[in-house]
Formats: sequence, structure tokens, C-alpha cells
Amino acid sequence: MITVKHICWTSIAIFHLAIAALHAAHLEEWTTGKSWLLKPITAYGDYTGSGNIFSFFAPHIGNEMAVVYTLADGTHQQVTRLESGNTECNRRIQTIYNFFSIDEAQSLLAKSCAAYMLRQNPETRMVRVTVIGKQVPDMASFRAGGTPKWEPFLVKDFKNLSYAR
Repeated sequence: MITVKHICWTSIAIFHLAIAALHAAHLEEWTTGKSWLLKPITAYGDYTGSGNIFSFFAPHIGNEMAVVYTLADGTHQQVTRLESGNTECNRRIQTIYNFFSIDEAQSLLAKSCAAYMLRQNPETRMVRVTVIGKQVPDMASFRAGGTPKWEPFLVKDFKNLSYAR
């Protein structure tokens, strides 16, 4: 049996979904003028987050970064990445790697990453830090057949000073 309570909650849900759908469809871009009704719809949509756009070709989102370490002990080389079985730890590492997109931070971050790898691998005489960025083509290039490519943009070598003597 449908009660008044059911009707009220269903009405509220329909109202919410309708407003969220209108805001997600960017209702404010459909008209040239701002009507009195558009302002509260836009405000409600902003509060619910229904107008957020998550686009593959978002121009203000930075490129994806990866760091590859080459460890050398004098006779062997080993290529590795700093990863963990823990998803949260990997997210934190990736957050740090994203700062490689700041030119002023690249040298310091590379030194810090190399120092960590040298501490974790004390037998290593040299570590090469290679930062690779995923370059996503713009929309015109993509339509012409362009594909995302991983390209190294920073390569730095660091020596273990305990072996330098």
C-alpha cells in the first residue's frame, strides 16, 4: 500500500533527480539570459556536484607520470619501479611523482627518489632515475589518429658516494 510517506519521499527523489539531470546537462548553457528559476537550479546542482565534468581530454589535468629506476652494482643492472602491494601506498607514491610536472621540483625530487633507492639497495653503486610522462594528444591530433605515448622527460644519474672513494 502506498502511503503519504512513500509519495513524499518519491516526490523528493524525482525532484532531486530532475534538478541534478538538468544541471548535469548544463542547463545554464542552453539559454542566453539568466532566468529567476535558473539560479536556484544551478546552486542546487553545484551543491550536489552533478555538474562536474570528468573528461578524457580535460585540458587542465596533468599528464600521468611514472618513474623507472635503473640500479647498477658494477657488474649487473636492474630496472625496477617503486611499487607496493598496498593500494594506498601506491597512491601516495603516485601523488609524489605527479610533482615532477613542476620544473623547479624535478631536481630535488629526483635526488630524493635516488637517495631512497640507494638506502633500500646499499650494494648499488649508481641509480638512474628516469621520469616518464604519458603525453595525451589534443582532440585534433586524436581525430587524426594520434595516440597517447609514454615519453621520458627527465633522466638523472646518481652515484653512491660510499663507493666513490
